Amino acid sequence: MEQPSAQRAIETIEGYLAELRANRPGAQSVVARSAKGAGTVQQILAGAHTVFVRDGYAGLSFRKVAQETGLSVGNINYYFATKQALVVATLQEALIGYLEAHVAHFTQHRGSPVDILLSVVGFYVRDSHTSHPLFFQMWGYAGASDEAKVVIRDFYRPIGRFIYHLVRACNPAFGHEEARDIVFQIFSLEQGMKLFIGMGPTDDIAIKKAEQTIRETTRRLVGAAAPATAKLALNS
Repeated sequence: MEQPSAQRAIETIEGYLAELRANRPGAQSVVARSAKGAGTVQQILAGAHTVFVRDGYAGLSFRKVAQETGLSVGNINYYFATKQALVVATLQEALIGYLEAHVAHFTQHRGSPVDILLSVVGFYVRDSHTSHPLFFQMWGYAGASDEAKVVIRDFYRPIGRFIYHLVRACNPAFGHEEARDIVFQIFSLEQGMKLFIGMGPTDDIAIKKAEQTIRETTRRLVGAAAPATAKLALNS
């Protein structure tokens, strides 16, 4: 049973990534306007990402994005009618990059479902050393409104399904509720590590051991009895 569940996990993350790529704001601008317009959209989103990570949702404004990009406020408003629309598009672009890193990572680390899961959770912690400012601001944004909370929940949902199917593949004896509980524990640990990695100090022994810790904890959670010899042919 491991292989179908693990394959489903991979198809979940790859399918969602394909959907995001097809609907990313820049791609839609090419269809609706022109390659030049799409380039402007990408310029706006890059500037908005910088401002969002630096100043958060409350501090983001069209004026600041205009200053960051050298574009006019009116030009930005032409492509994005509201601040909320700009933030959602910016987070969509960030999610595409994050999921592309997922795909690149687990396709380079072929092995059993346990091997894949441990490799991915290790990637989460390593990535935290550079990505934590974005996640800090995302959590802050989630508290801005119920609509923002839905946006962030939707951000995590496909990644959660990906891990859920891997957990079921690691130990087919797990039922639905048990697997969901394990996913909750893994993400709680990983997200908490992001917080403390971002706060530092970088020479803290616990922070230095964070990747080892999450791998060992995840192995205990799923039960390391899943056969390490059941190799999975991943999609390239």
